[in-house]
Amino acid sequence: MLSLLPIWLPAVVVVGVLYSWFRSWYRLRDFKGPWLAGLSEAWLFGVTTTGELHMRLYEASQKYGDDFVRIGPNWLMTSDPDVIRHMNAAKYKHQKSSWYEALKVDPYVHSVFSETSVTKHDQLRVKMASGYSLKENRDLGVKIDAEIASLVDLLERKYVSTADDVRPLDMAGAAQFWSLDVITSIALGEPFGYLTEDKDMYDFIKIIQGELPLATLCSSTPTLGNLVFGSGLVKLIGPSPKDEKGRGKLMGIAKRVVGDRYGANKVVRDDMLGTFVRNGLDKRQAESEILTTILAGSDTTATAVRATMLYIMTNPRVYNKLVEEIAAAERNGSISSPITSAESRQMPYVQAVIKEGLRIHPPITGLLTKLVNPGGETIKGRFIPGGTGIGQCGWGIQRHPIFGEDVDVFRPERWIEASEAQRSEMEKTMELVFGTGRWGCLGKTIVLVELDKIFVELLRKFDFELMYPGSAWKTRNFTLFMQKEMWVRVTKREVASS
Repeated sequence: MLSLLPIWLPAVVVVGVLYSWFRSWYRLRDFKGPWLAGLSEAWLFGVTTTGELHMRLYEASQKYGDDFVRIGPNWLMTSDPDVIRHMNAAKYKHQKSSWYEALKVDPYVHSVFSETSVTKHDQLRVKMASGYSLKENRDLGVKIDAEIASLVDLLERKYVSTADDVRPLDMAGAAQFWSLDVITSIALGEPFGYLTEDKDMYDFIKIIQGELPLATLCSSTPTLGNLVFGSGLVKLIGPSPKDEKGRGKLMGIAKRVVGDRYGANKVVRDDMLGTFVRNGLDKRQAESEILTTILAGSDTTATAVRATMLYIMTNPRVYNKLVEEIAAAERNGSISSPITSAESRQMPYVQAVIKEGLRIHPPITGLLTKLVNPGGETIKGRFIPGGTGIGQCGWGIQRHPIFGEDVDVFRPERWIEASEAQRSEMEKTMELVFGTGRWGCLGKTIVLVELDKIFVELLRKFDFELMYPGSAWKTRNFTLFMQKEMWVRVTKREVASS
């Protein structure tokens, strides 16, 4: 049979492949990047599999330039804050790319995070925005305080060490348990009980960390993502709320807790989900939004707490200065117990530490790719064809020259020493970790209140030290950070007499 094939057929196939590669390369030929990235998605696929995507993107940004780097046949990446603001500005109506499709927590229904239609996204956002506001969540601070108290109780019950009794604490796990209990309390009216039980309730962390690498691979490589999510395959073999494990198990939990809020005998509560219901979010959409809120609202906050604590513990100067500011505030009575967010924001060094922690280790480092409008646009003096995806290098953005020469150093003092004008620009750039414009993070206010409180409350009661400084934690990056085994020794802080 093979002998019957025309002898010229292999040559035609080779020419076809070469022509396809040429077309892929030619479209964005004016933009530098890894040579393989101009021909296929293989480069981005490869760097994603390393578990160090944030660093590989940052290295490419440094090598090929911060304005635009070609990372795929139809994708560019930038570390320029101005470009990010342009692509996120409401007035330009840039759409989200296929990058978001694979990162739907519920694979059948878009959330406000993954929705690519500008119109549908805006409609969802209107229905959900009040649920994240301090006006609707009047007891937000009380709920956060309650979970901080639960964390303190857990430490005192099981993890306070003495000279004769060392009780290692995995700070990575404790931070995740705390953030999960906070967001479930805010979203659903009561915590799931991670801190009370000191375990991964419903295998939530295990399931998400098991599925996140593949989801990120699908988001980084549109061809693979389309095969899985665009071909209908997910509808045939995807998860079901009836599953006893995996993502389907989480969907089942969401279906159960959301189902109580709808129907003739619905439960009415004054929490985030209650706000969604009052504002007209339908039941199926609410299931998707609650799942996404719990994931996004817990994982990023946990990373911010872990990373900031790591940098504090490995920098004695910062540690001592921070503890002294907290102790001084206690002595002069300028902070309550527990501290309020307003009081925390009057403590310059506490706020500098929070900002520096978010800057030096941004909690989410995904590309968050948006599409250039049809017809193309000239951005920063360069014409970019319509339909081109522009992603962001989160690590590079937070090492912009606006922060000074020592951007790789954890130095909170930069926020205090800067002039008012420079500090304003620094804050605008740092806050890009929450997104901006049309696509800004709805949960930003909640996260900042959590961070205002957690470091003060932990360090006024305990001392923390790394048990294994040479191997502080195990960490991998797949859009979000998967971190574990951050072993610390916790001791009770002695209260100095006044």
